[in-house]
Amino acid sequence: MSHELTVLVADDNADLLETFATILKRRGFLVETAANGVSAVDKYKKRRFDVALMDIVMPGMNGVEASRRIKEMHPEAAIILMTGYSDEALLKIARDEGTRYIVHKPVKVDRLIDLITTAAGDEPILVIDDAADTCEPPEPSLVNGRPQHVS
Repeated sequence: MSHELTVLVADDNADLLETFATILKRRGFLVETAANGVSAVDKYKKRRFDVALMDIVMPGMNGVEASRRIKEMHPEAAIILMTGYSDEALLKIARDEGTRYIVHKPVKVDRLIDLITTAAGDEPILVIDDAADTCEPPEPSLVNGRPQHVS
């Protein structure tokens, strides 16, 4: 990546939140923290982050709901959910809603760094080629007497 990655870390455990933030800052990430899901969504409304690292089980608004609200604002948002509990119902909801990254705590620092950089690189890529020969629609061909476009 050509810029420092911005990471939003959300966790209701203040000690863990501070630990994650310190580790990520030392590894060169720009970090903001949120103590709960509501705060995470509010921070995401004000600015976009390359990656959000979010605890699943938090009071008020859990990480799955916060993730859902962030994705409503920015469908391409890269979110990694973390859990120290085995709340299978929330994990199933998260997976069903398309969460690609769920990490179980405790997590190894190097694994977490790899996941953050991988998630940040998962943004869709749009390739535009405006050369006339590639922008014209293909000639239709006939299949069973009907025109069919071949690409």
